[in-house]
Amino acid sequence: MSTSRFDEELRNFILGAKKIAILGLGNDLRSDDGLGLYFIEKLSIDDPRVMIENVGSVPEGFTQPLAEFGADRIIMIDAADMRKSPGHTELITKDRIGGISISTHSMPLSFLMMYLEQATGGKTVLIGIQPKNIQFGEGLTPEIQEVVDRVVNTLERILIEYLRG
Repeated sequence: MSTSRFDEELRNFILGAKKIAILGLGNDLRSDDGLGLYFIEKLSIDDPRVMIENVGSVPEGFTQPLAEFGADRIIMIDAADMRKSPGHTELITKDRIGGISISTHSMPLSFLMMYLEQATGGKTVLIGIQPKNIQFGEGLTPEIQEVVDRVVNTLERILIEYLRG
């Protein structure tokens, strides 16, 4: 996806949000599948209207704190097999998630997104990044780490602009 289109879709998604939750999903013992957790480590936003959490590979267990926080926008970040080249990044709604698989979760992400929306009343979106390697091993591949760092910077910039009004 082109950078400007990604930025625009992200801005449109958070428009009108009062509280935003950012959830990193994945398994850091499976190389690039840990990109969501790495993302959360790198993200540096300190605002009471933003919740940032590493939810690992069981994000459905985090529903209660999300509902209590009152998130009306939930942004999840995870490795997603979109059958594209490594590092390909997309903003994916639950309606478009159909053919995308993320094998390390106990619940398909489309169900998770519907479940979180019903439990919180918020809207969900996934920032999916095509992994290069999800074999057992620690640390991201260098090209995926570079992509994740860029996406972190983009999300920080867009959130800071939005939160400042």
